[in-house]
Amino acid sequence: MSPRLALVLAVLVPCLAAGPAAATRVVHMDTKALVHESSAIVIGQVEGTRAHWNERHTKIVTDVDVRVTQALKGAPGERVTLTQLGGDLDGMRYEVPGSPLFARGEEALLFLWRDTKGRTQVNGLAQGKFDIRRDPATGERLVQRSLPGLAIGDTRSLGPARAGGAAPRIPLDALVGEIQRALAEDGR
Repeated sequence: MSPRLALVLAVLVPCLAAGPAAATRVVHMDTKALVHESSAIVIGQVEGTRAHWNERHTKIVTDVDVRVTQALKGAPGERVTLTQLGGDLDGMRYEVPGSPLFARGEEALLFLWRDTKGRTQVNGLAQGKFDIRRDPATGERLVQRSLPGLAIGDTRSLGPARAGGAAPRIPLDALVGEIQRALAEDGR
């Protein structure tokens, strides 16, 4: 396990194990860190979600089925199932602050990793999910994080967008180019 992933886990696991908390602290990851710490990077479309209880029936988890349309790193296959803590089930809701949200039919660029049980998850919580939308006038595919407070201003640092205005229009091709640059630097 890499030192950065160990740090992210060291911060998040106690928060998750302790139960609900007022806040979750997430270590900022730039594009290079997300690329390096991810076992797969894909562009895909969400085909569905399903919530269920974990093995001990103590927590709700949600599986997200994604049809992969393009693999930028790794060999994930045609479909991938993401598993994350949280969801709605049996009239109960279990939330993990900072977790990405998914909707059937949406398209996204996803940075993925596998936990110790082999389950695929989004890297860096919602930091590793970029929603893809088409510009209605030009058809250009644009990316942005949709979780409040995580909108990015540029593709390299993934630093925050300026407060008070609309999130910048980031072309998908620009982020893919930055991912490819980081992969080339890693020699992958």
